[in-house]
Amino acid sequence: MKRVALLAASAAVVVQFTGQDITALQTFGHEIHILCPMQNPPVSEQAMDLFNETYPNLIWHDVPLENRFLYVRQNHTAMQTLKELLQKLHPDLLHCHGTIAGYYGRRALMELKLDIPCFYTAHDFRVYHGSPWFERMIMGAVERKYSKVTTAFLPVCTADQKYAQKHLSAKTVQPAPAFNLEYDYYANPKRSAAEMRKELAIPDNAMVLLSVGELRMEKRLRIVLQAMARLRSRKDLCYVICGDGPDLPFLQRLTEKLHLTSRVHFLGYRTDIPDLLGMADIFCMPSRYEACGMAAIEAMAAGLPLITVREHATIDYAHNGEGAFCLKGDLVASCADAIEQLCDNKLLRKQMGAHNRAAAKAFSEEGIMMRMRMLYQENLKD
Repeated sequence: MKRVALLAASAAVVVQFTGQDITALQTFGHEIHILCPMQNPPVSEQAMDLFNETYPNLIWHDVPLENRFLYVRQNHTAMQTLKELLQKLHPDLLHCHGTIAGYYGRRALMELKLDIPCFYTAHDFRVYHGSPWFERMIMGAVERKYSKVTTAFLPVCTADQKYAQKHLSAKTVQPAPAFNLEYDYYANPKRSAAEMRKELAIPDNAMVLLSVGELRMEKRLRIVLQAMARLRSRKDLCYVICGDGPDLPFLQRLTEKLHLTSRVHFLGYRTDIPDLLGMADIFCMPSRYEACGMAAIEAMAAGLPLITVREHATIDYAHNGEGAFCLKGDLVASCADAIEQLCDNKLLRKQMGAHNRAAAKAFSEEGIMMRMRMLYQENLKD
């Protein structure tokens, strides 16, 4: 039995994105240690319980990383904890998920001179077209330095893969989408739209906007709220927001300020996303940056048109006019215009939704987990 450590700077990253890795490792019977912040995790207790039920026998360790580079002092302290844990566990492989974990995990291996395989899944890779020039310059240097101790660089989108192949020196660059879409799960809700609307007290004739994911400033859901304020005369417009996160209090205050309280529903963490997608008419994801855009791809499988920004990972699936309205210029005005066009044109919604339902199948590749299984097997063999 081998010992594998999965490192992340957020428990939410573990819950959302490590399932296929854990499944691959558990088929070998390996001992799996999860290293991430455990105090006040940005994920509900219900989500954590479901994750532990789905993937039993995980061993959790508290490594109090902050998921932002600006928290230098806190992360320096967390890295000391990480180094002590790595010395104690002496894992046979370290798998880092995300930029912060990738930086501190690989740095710890270099400083400890631990000669073990290191995988790096670059969920929020910071070197991309459109990123701030100073971030691109600094993070480019960081990624080049630590790629030298990276056994497998696992990009989650085409842009990151091309950059890694051209500029980084990892031994292996293997595409590894952040998740394997369960297409049928999202395409076939268990409850009807009418049942869901009744539960949420949403009128049957309402036009429902939906956003799903961790509530952070980078998601820019404020744009949708401000667009709704511009469309105040459309009394049929409702907005459903699923998820928890640090931006929740701000969004709630903004909703009150814009006098939209009766038409905006904050649902928190939900396990019935396919049913909510089946109830919605339009999916909104105006993020400044998306490493993958998992929630949007799930919405595509459910046959919803998207309102998004075509940037970085979303370039792989957001094509303006086919399945998505891609915001440009004045984002609030652009969003309001997209909402109004989709609300007024049922045929357009259906055409875009049909395009997205077909396109989503490309993300339902059954071989993803098998590729990870082979990569683990190759690097954990005796």
